[in-house]
Amino acid sequence: MNIGYLGYVVVLFYIAGAFILLTDVKAYKNANLEKEQKVSKFLGWVNISLGFALMSVNWIYNIFL
Repeated sequence: MNIGYLGYVVVLFYIAGAFILLTDVKAYKNANLEKEQKVSKFLGWVNISLGFALMSVNWIYNIFL
């Protein structure tokens, strides 16, 4: 059994994470805002990690249940 919208959510997490890492981090680096740059890096990687985690949980659910 597959949840129909989960693939879209995973892709959105990946795109949002990449967008944060590619745009916000550079902008904060150019503006010399170190704390904001660190938070943006953290949030970008959290988004990518959540996408990977959801994909993994869905795969495990489909294989074993």
